[in-house]
Amino acid sequence: MNSSDISELLKKYLYQIEKILNTSIKSKIPMSKQISQHIVLKAGKRFRPILLLLSYLVFKEKPDVRVYNAAAAVEILHNASLLHDDIVDKSSMRRGQKTSNLIWGDHASVLAGDFLLSKSLWLINKTKNHFVMDSVTNAASELANGQIMDLTMSRNFDEFSIDNYFKMINLKTASLLSSCSEVGAILSGATDKEIRLMKNFGKFLGISFQIVDDLLDFTGESKSLGKKTLQDLKDGKVTLPLIIAVSSSSKLNYKKAETILKTRKFDRKSLNFLYNLIVQEGALDKAKKEAEKYSKKALNTVKHLENSEYKIALQYLLIGNLTRIN
Repeated sequence: MNSSDISELLKKYLYQIEKILNTSIKSKIPMSKQISQHIVLKAGKRFRPILLLLSYLVFKEKPDVRVYNAAAAVEILHNASLLHDDIVDKSSMRRGQKTSNLIWGDHASVLAGDFLLSKSLWLINKTKNHFVMDSVTNAASELANGQIMDLTMSRNFDEFSIDNYFKMINLKTASLLSSCSEVGAILSGATDKEIRLMKNFGKFLGISFQIVDDLLDFTGESKSLGKKTLQDLKDGKVTLPLIIAVSSSSKLNYKKAETILKTRKFDRKSLNFLYNLIVQEGALDKAKKEAEKYSKKALNTVKHLENSEYKIALQYLLIGNLTRIN
């Protein structure tokens, strides 16, 4: 099974979600509508709706409108966070196109992100399930705190540590994926134990997913990434390979890296030093092993589920994630 097979397997369900996405982001304010369509309807992988759908279908057939609303809600919430993220990072490219902040400006993009957040919560409320509402609203809160922690770590070298990195990605990335798999299980009527397992599946998947994203900044291709390679390094963003390299380096190299990261002067000489340090310390391989470790943890949470094409698809989400760096 591959990503195309999963899309085909879920085709009729994803079609229903796309209809809700199109309807939900309509606005009488032209700019609000334009920005929302620019970010939401420029279809990404729809990874979060797919995870939610599979976490439902692995327990129960035939999703109802609550499942579609929840899947659309998490996708809109994710895109709202991307709008805000791009402003903070001063990004110019997202999914191979100009970012909203570059086209319409920061102020309009912030407000459009708020508009999308409100639409996400409106859709979640339509599920009429307080466990679902608790899960998604908590994820929204954690996601925002993760973005704040990411910003703090990139600007304060004293916060630069592996422990803080994992706290940050648990909040920024894993929280929403964990909520997706939890919500799918909740709406299916799964047992409390099954819901906990699915919640952990999404959490471990999210951690592995973020580490792979970090690695792609060094090993990916600009065309497939939708942004330039080494962009995270140039922006001084916190990534696992960078933290591993700095933490395990000699006193002299540590001091050099500290000076660069504190002053945030990322000229060619500084970038070459940091990149060479990452390679020299074997940080890419070490980070890859961490991604593989969390993928295995995720696999263990679903291995006891009844065999089905949906279970295979869930397992492929992990395999497909790792193949991005192989």
